[in-house]
Amino acid sequence: MMPVLDELLVRISMDSSGVEEGAQETTSRLDGLAGPAAAAGLAAGAVFAVGIAGAMDIAEAEHKLQNQLGLTSVEAERAGGIAGDVFSSGFGESLEEVTTALGGVHSGIGNLGEFTDAELQDMSKSALALAKTFEVDVADATGAVGQLMKTGLVKDATEGFDLVTKAMQQVPAELRDDLLPTIQEYSTQFRRVGLDGKTSMGLLAQAVKAGARDLDQVADGIGQFGERALAGGTAVDEAFKSIGLSSKDMAALIGKGGDSAEKALQTTMDALRGTSDEQVKLNAAAALFGDPANVMGEALFALDPATAAASSGMDKAAGSSKGLTESMEASPAQQMDAAMRTLQMTLGEAFLPILKTVSAFIVEHKDTIKEWVPIVLILVAALGLMAAAIWIVNIAMLANPVGLIIAGIVALIAIVVVLVMKWDEVKKALIAYWEQMKADALRIWNALVRFFTDAWEKTKTDAIRVWNAIVGFLTGAWDKTKADAIRVWTAITGAVAAAWNKTKADALRIWNAIVSFLAGAWAKTKADAARLWSGITGYVSGQWNALVSSVRTAVGKIGGFFGGMWDGITHGLKSALNGAIWLINNAIGGINSLIQGANRIPGVSIPYVPYIPYLAEGGVTTGPTLAMIGEGSEQEAVLPLSKLEALINTNTPTTMAAPSTGKVEPLRVVLTASMDAGAFRDAFQYEVRTKAGSSVARYAGEDV
Repeated sequence: MMPVLDELLVRISMDSSGVEEGAQETTSRLDGLAGPAAAAGLAAGAVFAVGIAGAMDIAEAEHKLQNQLGLTSVEAERAGGIAGDVFSSGFGESLEEVTTALGGVHSGIGNLGEFTDAELQDMSKSALALAKTFEVDVADATGAVGQLMKTGLVKDATEGFDLVTKAMQQVPAELRDDLLPTIQEYSTQFRRVGLDGKTSMGLLAQAVKAGARDLDQVADGIGQFGERALAGGTAVDEAFKSIGLSSKDMAALIGKGGDSAEKALQTTMDALRGTSDEQVKLNAAAALFGDPANVMGEALFALDPATAAASSGMDKAAGSSKGLTESMEASPAQQMDAAMRTLQMTLGEAFLPILKTVSAFIVEHKDTIKEWVPIVLILVAALGLMAAAIWIVNIAMLANPVGLIIAGIVALIAIVVVLVMKWDEVKKALIAYWEQMKADALRIWNALVRFFTDAWEKTKTDAIRVWNAIVGFLTGAWDKTKADAIRVWTAITGAVAAAWNKTKADALRIWNAIVSFLAGAWAKTKADAARLWSGITGYVSGQWNALVSSVRTAVGKIGGFFGGMWDGITHGLKSALNGAIWLINNAIGGINSLIQGANRIPGVSIPYVPYIPYLAEGGVTTGPTLAMIGEGSEQEAVLPLSKLEALINTNTPTTMAAPSTGKVEPLRVVLTASMDAGAFRDAFQYEVRTKAGSSVARYAGEDV
C-alpha cells in the first residue's frame, strides 16, 4: 500500500517537507487521546486500515494480472475476484501468491476465458496446495500440469493435478524437487515412446523403488531409447540383435507412436531381462539407453510399462488433488485463517470503489488539492484535530452545499496527508492490533475447539462407560437368565425323567403283575386242564376198563352181540372226547377274556389262544391244528383240497374222476358202521399180546 500512496503524492506534486511538521503536531495531539474513545478509535482504525489494505491489495492484484496476461479491465476485475475468493478460502501465503498461481493457470494450462470461475478456483487451489504441501514453486506446479496436457499425457487439468499429486506422494521427499522439472522437460520424450501420464509416472516410481536416485536420469534414459531406436546405426543394430530383436522392427513400432511405440519399449525391456549373459545385457542397455543405463544399473531393468501404473498406484490417482485441497480446507487453523481473510477481502471490496474514486479525484484535482493542503495543515497545527473537526462541522452546517463539499474534500485531504506521512507507524500499529485481534480470535477458537474436543472426549468416555455398564448389566442379566433357564430346564427334565422313570416302574410293576397274574392263571388253567384231562383219561380208562370187563365176562358170547357193543364203544368214546373238547374250549375262553383285559393296557398286545374247532359241518385248515372231527351224526371224510377238487372236477386226470360228466352232482355219502369180527380179533389179540404177554387170564386180571 505504501508504494501506491507514495506514487499518489508524487503524482499530485506535493512537498512533504512541510507536511511532516504538521503531521508530527497532529500525532502529538492524537497521543493525548485515551480511555474508551481511544480504544474505540483504535478498533475503528484497525478495521479502516485492514479495509484500505485489502482494497489496495485487490487493486494491485488486478493491475498485475492485467499487465502480465494482457487482460482487459473487465477480465482483470474477474481474475481479481477469483484470486480474492481463493485467498479467502485460506490458500496461498498472500494474495500476490494466489495471483501468481492464477497467472500460471492462464499461461501454462489455458486462457482464463476458456474456464468457468469454479474451474479456475479449483485449479488455483490445487496448484497452491501442491506448493504448500510439497514445498515446491506454485509456477512449477501449474507448468508441469500444463506440459502434461500439451503433450497429451493427460486429458485435462483435473487429471494432471491428480497425477502430479499422486506422484509427489510416491517419490521420496528428497526427490520431489526434481519431479516437476522432469515432467516439464521429458513429457515430449515420454510421448515419443507411446507412454501416457500414469505409465510415465509409474516408471519413475518403479526406478526409484529399485534404487534409482535421480528422476532426471530415469527420464533421460527413456528419452534416449526413443531417440536412438529411431535413429538406428551399427551400435543400435548390434545391441538389438544381441538380445534377439530387430532394430528395424523396433524403429517401425516407435515410428507409429502410441501403443505400438510402448510395445517397442516393453519388448526391449522384456528382452533385456531375459538375457542371461550379464555382459551382453549391460552392453545392449548402454547402447540403447545411453549413459543413464550405466548410472541406473539394475534399476533400469525394473522398468516394466505393463505394470508401471498399477504397481505404483498411479491407476488410482483420480481424486488425489481434490482430497488434498479438501483436507487442507478441513484444517481448523486454515478455517480460522479463512474467516479472517474473508473479513479482510470483504472490507477491501467495500473500500475498493471509494479508493478508486478518491484516487481519480486526486488525479483530476491535484492543483486544487495542493492549494488546500497548507491551509488544512495550518488549521490542524493551530487548532488541533478537534478544532478542525468543529470547523468542518460548522462548515457542514452552512446552507451553502458548496461549503459542505469543500469541507468534505479538505477533511479527506487532511486524513490522506496524515496517513501518508505517518503511514508506516499507523500501519504498523493498526496491523499489530489486527494481528492481535486475529491471535485473540484464534486463541478463542482454539479454546473453543479444545473445550468441545474435551467435552466430546469426556462425553464419548462417559458414553463408553455407560455402554459398557449396560453391556455388563445385560450380559450379567443374560448369564443369570441363561443359568436360571438351564436350572429350570434341568429341574423340568429331572422331574419329567423321574416321572417317566416312575411311570416306567409302575407300568413295569403293572406289567409284571399282569404277567404274574396271567402266568398264575395260565398255570391254574394248565392245572385245571391237566386235572380235566386226567378226569377225561380216567373216564375213558374207566369206560375202557368197563369195556374190557364186559369183554372178559362175555368173551364166550362175543359173536352174538358184538355189533351192538361196538356201537356203544364208539358212542362212548365220541361223547367223552366231545366233552373234553368242550371243557378245553371253555378254559380257552376264560384265558382269552383275561388276555382281552390285558390288551386294553396301552402298549400291551397278547395274541389270543385259538379254540379247538368242531368240523362236523366242514372246514378248511391252513396249517397244523387241533380239531374235533366225526362228532356229528354223519360219517365224515378228511382229505386234501386237491383231492376234493379232483373228485369234483372230471377234467383233472385222477383215478377218482366221475365216469360220465365234467362235474358230478353233489353226493350224500352215508357211512354205516359195521363190525368185522376178524378185525376185532386182531385188535384184541394185539392188546393181549402187548399188555398181558398173550395171557387172556392175565389181561382180564384173573391171573395175578
